[in-house]
Amino acid sequence: MKLASRSLLALILTMSLAGCSNFRFPWVHKINVQQGHIVTQDMVSQLKIGMTKRQVRFVLGNSLLPDTFNDDRWDYPYSIRKGSDGDITSYLFTVYFENDKLARYDGDYLPGKAPMSGENSDRYLEDTKRDMPLPSNDEDLPPPEVPVE
Repeated sequence: MKLASRSLLALILTMSLAGCSNFRFPWVHKINVQQGHIVTQDMVSQLKIGMTKRQVRFVLGNSLLPDTFNDDRWDYPYSIRKGSDGDITSYLFTVYFENDKLARYDGDYLPGKAPMSGENSDRYLEDTKRDMPLPSNDEDLPPPEVPVE
């Protein structure tokens, strides 16, 4: 009976410690968690005042936070939580339009190209659309892909 009560007490203690956020098992690896849309200096350098919304979307990608009440402002949030200590670093890049043309932009962006991990990261950066020349007007953009049924 004593052995069963000691085992139960040890099990309860272990489970309660595992549930605490301050307690970390030293052998467990925590990964970095990236969320949002990475905007880099390479992407920002391609932006020119007077670009159309399609051209900006071609350079930066779709906004992850579309504002239904104000289509003249696109926000690109990005955050990273480091697995080692749990610190969160947040970035926000904002693009403003007037009469469907790029009027100004401001905010935080990462230097250089987007950070990648893995063996094929160099090849991926060479193949990205951001290295392609920017179209001069909307007619030069390829038509959007339509799924074939």
